[in-house]
Amino acid sequence: WLKLSIYFAPRQRSPHVCFFRMHPLLINVHERPLTLVKFSYDGDFFLTCGKDGEVNLIRTETGERVGTYHQVGEKGGAVFAVDITIDSTYVVTANADGKLIYYTFLGEQVSVLNHGGILKYCEWNQKPGQQNIVCTCNDKFKSTADGMIPNRIMVWQFEPPKRLLSIDDQLPMKATKVKWGPLDETLVSIFEEGTVIVWSAKNGRQIHLIQAHASAVTGINFSEDRMLMITASKDTTAKLWAMDSYECVKEYKTDRPLNDAAISPLYNSEKDPKYHIIMGGGQDAKDVTTTADSSGKFEALMYHMVMEDEIGSVKSHFGPMNTLAWFRNGNGFVTGGEDGYVRVHQLDPDYITNKKFE
Repeated sequence: WLKLSIYFAPRQRSPHVCFFRMHPLLINVHERPLTLVKFSYDGDFFLTCGKDGEVNLIRTETGERVGTYHQVGEKGGAVFAVDITIDSTYVVTANADGKLIYYTFLGEQVSVLNHGGILKYCEWNQKPGQQNIVCTCNDKFKSTADGMIPNRIMVWQFEPPKRLLSIDDQLPMKATKVKWGPLDETLVSIFEEGTVIVWSAKNGRQIHLIQAHASAVTGINFSEDRMLMITASKDTTAKLWAMDSYECVKEYKTDRPLNDAAISPLYNSEKDPKYHIIMGGGQDAKDVTTTADSSGKFEALMYHMVMEDEIGSVKSHFGPMNTLAWFRNGNGFVTGGEDGYVRVHQLDPDYITNKKFE
């Protein structure tokens, strides 16, 4: 649907770096910055959410918006996270007004949980056929209705609604994201002080504390089996971690603050493995004084997962890149930026067949 081409150009910091000269699909479905993009398990659709309170369902192949998810009644403000079940039956959103909202895939609101606090993240558990649990994290907030709600990490049962776990007193500060670890046995949270903490999903006990970065950890993603974790940070690095030992196995150094990073789903492909990482970020929005994306370092970067070298970069948003995700088949990726745009990057067929990109 798009004819893409790749050309090679030397750059000062590495003779092996290339630019991917692609023509991305630009999708303007948000009026304010993007907070998250999330693919369905089969990859046919992806979800976007943003600070304008919009949650959109978009067809991957065409970039067409096929649906939206709206809270019944008043509009609730920013939506910081969205997730979808493996069978694409239910969608859950984390809203800044403290509501955890469940929808059917077709957009019908199922239930609203008055979670409390400023909800920053939510994620379904990973067990196929038994996705009835959601982990969340929230910032503290005081309201007349709920009183003082502390910083928390929580686990909720979807149906029937039930609180299963709450971690608050043990938190060193607010968690910015929390995800399920391998086999749903742990919860992995990131913090603005540069740490990653692993918790027991059963009793909330702290299992391990990782001094991951010198500055705020901004992004966390996993490989398909959740045995590899990648973190992004404002300290300009991304790091790859082995989840069986919690050791850093690779470090990717850049020249910009990072907001997100992700592992290619093809890294363990038997036919055409792609040991690649994509990452992005850029100069903080408040510090940007020009519209040229190269000046704020807003390009998407691709690094070799093993060699730690930069492979290439893709011209991207006119502002910091806030979130990104690989296509489920590894043939491209989607980014969401502070500029409110979603960009769909379909990689050229040469990316799959050319041995240079292994």
